Amino acid sequence: MARVIRFPDKGRLLVCTDLQGCMRDYLRMVEVFEQALLEYGGDVHLIFTGDLIHGPHIEPEDWPDFLGEYYRDASGEVMIAYSQLAAQYPGRVHALLGNHEHGHVGGPHTAKFAADEVALLEHILGPTATARMRGIIHTFALAAVSKCGAAFTHGAPAAVIESIADLEGADLSGAGFSSPLDLLDTPIVGKVLWARSATEFEAKRFLRALNCTMSVYGHDVIPEGFEKIGDEQIIVSTSFGLFDQNKVFLNLDLAAKYRGVRDLRIGHEIVPLYPDKAPARLGGRAKAS
Repeated sequence: MARVIRFPDKGRLLVCTDLQGCMRDYLRMVEVFEQALLEYGGDVHLIFTGDLIHGPHIEPEDWPDFLGEYYRDASGEVMIAYSQLAAQYPGRVHALLGNHEHGHVGGPHTAKFAADEVALLEHILGPTATARMRGIIHTFALAAVSKCGAAFTHGAPAAVIESIADLEGADLSGAGFSSPLDLLDTPIVGKVLWARSATEFEAKRFLRALNCTMSVYGHDVIPEGFEKIGDEQIIVSTSFGLFDQNKVFLNLDLAAKYRGVRDLRIGHEIVPLYPDKAPARLGGRAKAS
């Protein structure tokens, strides 16, 4: 699998971040994608920007508000569903590697909801399903670029690169890194998968190397749905850690020329995942109580 996805200069691109095992939001995103295929004559791409897996294992009565809408982790099912969707729409459905997927293919093991989330999920799945999941993860890219100006990664654009070739040649083995702190010090993969923020200088340097104008990523939770940082960065929260009314995805025009994140408009490029629940500030149709 290519390390970097290159999108064409026409059609639409839907961008979904951080599901972390939420099947309900995954299915809603598929519904949006298939509706868009009908609306745009089939010329639509869908990208998941990493962390499709590793959700919480918490009973409803113990669920804390800071985790947003309640759901049951369905990481294994989400991965299989993604693989089937990609096979159903070849060349149209894509995924980036997140730090949580990386743990299953050589990277450091995450410990957000368990002492070792990698070991837990692989125990739940068993050897055969684990092998299948690893095969799916090996198809994930590290980054994506587009002629409309948007670059896509899982984490913030803090990596030091000279050109797209640095991403294409990145070592994803994770060998020798026992913890996220060890990996974060690596010049490329650690930043792409784990960095939560980037300075204006770092973001501009990263984007210049890719001939892009804005960086789109997830990884962190933005309770309001998205956050624009300067004119170069936008963090998008589609699923994990949010209540339904604040979940958003991006709908980008691949034939456009976005000068920066200021060109991304609520209700046009920034779209609520559940418009009937979204407040007016997100272009939703929810009624005031």
